[in-house]
Order: sequence, then C-alpha cells, then structure tokens
Amino acid sequence: MHRHIGKRTVLSVATLLALAAGAAQAQQNDPLYRYQWHLMNYGQSVLGDTRPVSSVDLGIDDLHDYNIRGKGVVIGVLDDGLEIDHPDLAANVVPNGSKNFFVTATRGEHDTGPNSFGQDGHGTAVSGIIGAVGWNGIGVRGVAPAAKLRGFNFLVTTFFLDLGPFGQFALHAQATDANIRYAWWDGAESKDVQVSNNSWGGMDPWPAAFSENQIAAFERPMSATRNGLGMIYVKAAGNDFNGVNKDAAACSDETKRRNVGCMQAFLDPRNNLFNVMTIAAVNAEGKRSSYSSAGSSLWVSGLGGEYGRQVAYSPGYAAVSYKPAIVTTDLAGCVRGSNANGNVRNALSTDASTIDNTCNYVGTMNGTSAAAPTVSGVAALMLQANPKLSFRDVRYILATTARQLDPGQPAAVHANGTVLVPGWTRNAAGRSFSNWFGYGLVDASLAVEVASTFKPLPRLIDSGWQRIAPTDAVAIGGAGAPAKLRIAIGNDIRKIETVQLGWASNYAHTSSTVPFPVQVTLVSPSGTRS
Repeated sequence: MHRHIGKRTVLSVATLLALAAGAAQAQQNDPLYRYQWHLMNYGQSVLGDTRPVSSVDLGIDDLHDYNIRGKGVVIGVLDDGLEIDHPDLAANVVPNGSKNFFVTATRGEHDTGPNSFGQDGHGTAVSGIIGAVGWNGIGVRGVAPAAKLRGFNFLVTTFFLDLGPFGQFALHAQATDANIRYAWWDGAESKDVQVSNNSWGGMDPWPAAFSENQIAAFERPMSATRNGLGMIYVKAAGNDFNGVNKDAAACSDETKRRNVGCMQAFLDPRNNLFNVMTIAAVNAEGKRSSYSSAGSSLWVSGLGGEYGRQVAYSPGYAAVSYKPAIVTTDLAGCVRGSNANGNVRNALSTDASTIDNTCNYVGTMNGTSAAAPTVSGVAALMLQANPKLSFRDVRYILATTARQLDPGQPAAVHANGTVLVPGWTRNAAGRSFSNWFGYGLVDASLAVEVASTFKPLPRLIDSGWQRIAPTDAVAIGGAGAPAKLRIAIGNDIRKIETVQLGWASNYAHTSSTVPFPVQVTLVSPSGTRS
C-alpha cells in the first residue's frame, strides 16, 4: 500500500514492481484496468502518446481490496441516458429504477432505461467512471465498483423517430428546472439517491439573474434530502477555459494572454449553490486540463485527462490531443456510441482493436464531465465507510484531504500589475485554494480514512442575505482603480464554509457572445482575495 498524506511519497523500485504486479493481477479480472491511470497510476503506458506522471491518480490504493467499493450507496446520474443493459454496468443498475423522461402512450418509464433510444453515450461513459462492475472478467472498473446506479436522462432535447411511410415524430426531454428538481429531490426514483452526479451545465458569457428566492427554492429541499443529511451533489465546472461556449474566437486575446480563462465556472448559477460541489479537471501530468473552467466557485478537482488520441491512428491534431484521456464504458456494440466503427482515434477504437474489439469501451472520454464522476465515486466510498456523513461533512473532508497540485501555477496579472486571479493562496484558516483546482485533487484513501471516524460538523449558522446599498452611486473603475464597497456581517461567525455574493448594476453590456468585462473581487478581513 502506498499511502500518501498530503503529497504522495516517493516510491522505491521494489514498490513500483509490486504495483505493476498488482496491476497485472487486476488486469486479468478487468482487462482494461491497466489503461485506467486515474485509478492506479505508476507511470505505465496507456492510451495516448505520452505516459501519465506516476501517482497522479485518485489515491484509491488498497481501498477496493479492503472491500471499500461503494457498497450500499445509490448514485443518480443526471445526463443524457444510461444504457442499463450494458454488460459492464447492468449488475450495478437499480432494476426499474431509472427515470426515462421519454414517455409515450406505448412506452413505460422503465422498459428499456433512460437511454432507450441510444442517441448519445455521454451518460453511459459517466456511469462507467462511477460504477462499472469490477472483477467480472471484462472491460473496466468504476471508482465505486459496487455502488448502485440510477439514470435520469433530462439532457437529450430532441429525438426524431423514423416511422418509414408513416412519417416521423419528435420526442422531447427538456432541461427544465422541473426535471432537475425531479432528479435532485422530488422524483420517486431520486428518494434513495445519496450522490447525484451532474456532468452537465449551462452558462452564458454574462452573469445570469438568479434571485435569493430562486436560490432558496433549490437549497432548502436539497438540504432536506437523506433525512436531513443532504444528498451529495457533484457538478462539472465547465470546459470553457479556452473559449466562450468552446468558441475560441469569441474569447479576447488579452484574456488568453493573461491566462484568466475565457468563461468562469460561476456563470452557471447552479455552480454557486451552497449544496453543490463544483469540480475542475486535472490531466495525467497533474496539471489543469487544458479546457477546465476556472473560478472561485470550484470546490475540488477530479481527473478528466485530455483527449486520448494516438498519432498512429489519428494524425494531424494538436499536441494536447495525444495526451491520455479516461477509459470507460461506451454504448455497447460497434454501430453507435463514441467508439462506433469508422471513428478511429486510438488502439482501442472500433472492432479492429487488438485490445478489445467489442466497441463497448472508449478511451477518449474527458472534460469536467469525466472529472465530476471521479469525485462522485470517491464520495460513495466515503459514504460506505460512514453512512452518517452529511453533505457538509463530505465537502469538508474532501477539501481538507485534497492534494495540492502544480504549486507553480502562475497568477493572472494585468498589465498595470493588478492581480486578476491569484495562484495558490493560503487563507486565514490555513487552507490553500486555487481558482484552477479549488482545494486540490481528491485523495480517496485519506478521505475515507478521515470519514470513517469523522465527528459531524457543528450546526450550520446561516447569516441570511445582507443587503448593502451604497449611499451614492459607485462607478465601476478600471483594473488599476476599482470601485470598492464594504460589507459588514452582523453575526459573529468565526469559521466560514461558504460565501455567496450577489450584486446588481446598471453597467451596460450588449454583446451576447463576448464575456462580461467586469471583475468582482471579494476581500476578507484578513486580506484573502477571491
């Protein structure tokens, strides 16, 4: 066992050989396990043309061997679907337990699962990262390979069913607040869900209007789940560091030059809810994944990798495309899904693969969509170790056991010397935080160890919204001379878990594609800047 407190220990050659032998044994049980560097990384050759940096993994270590596998924990996958009869998922899917929002007069809600139309395999890939069955002689293994899965397919917006001479009709499953509420707390299938994985998001280049009443309408029922302990809500931060809604041309040259990130994670208002852990992505080098959205709303990081291509199979792409991605489940068969015949990216691709020719798996899953389920899986391991943990407990443990990566992360500095985004910053509580990584990369072994004997956090004190209005109009200044507003909180709160800030302005900004050119910095009494 190679335990790691804080930073990973340096491993001896003998230890590395032992790990390699252990991985070889695991590979016999799950043949693609050796390519899952996010679970066990000793610098082995994986899919992609670069090797992962040893020990950049979730720190699962021996947890699975000690039967810490997420047993007894139900995880909801809110996505575009879940192939409930996938050979490497079926044993972990709750029978008749998923919500299919595509319901017609001739189809029941549970007959073939929420991905019954097979439009997209995103949710199936996410589900495999969380809970692919382990030690069954095929494919891959999940972070929590004994957890149970429920699918909620609210993301697929339209599917046209071809009826030949009878024409076509469209089925709609809208990404509405009502469907989110159903999957988060209100639906029959969500009542026993303990961890909710949300590898999705929606943001505009400018801050969305989201009132105190709207926030309360989410946070109160979210906190009441699990008999008042609160469901563990895990959500992807977004993939817009290099572009606005992934459009690089819509991001200003200065934003790119300053390395700020084209769109901040807070622009999806649900990323700012108190109950939600917003997850950044780390690649196999232990650096920020190239696409991972930055921002002060991040909580911790999971592993999302890069793009997983190999030049021998897919030449002509940028260098980052050939760095390892995540290996997980894909829609079964070679006709549909990301690994369908004709979609050649790496040695695992299509039925011509000598590694696995079933096309049931894919080696190019990435994004904060992949990072979030790695954290959901770790949360499930923690809940198996201690089912009485509240959502606040889980958040706290993950933050305080996370590993700091890339200590040389540069600060983003304006031409006049103003710090736009700091690098790693140590706050008054002694915790280091980064707008790229949150509190750092989750550490499963240490988190489970702490969780197993954790005493609940003290009762939450909520200050309520404090409305502060300046007596005179405050003009928004430039980076060198910003407007300042002092906010006094009446409660004597010594330990702060979260600060939420809302603001209103008549600042005019008419573009629908260019990011909102205003920065708000919250400065604590001790001088910590967020």
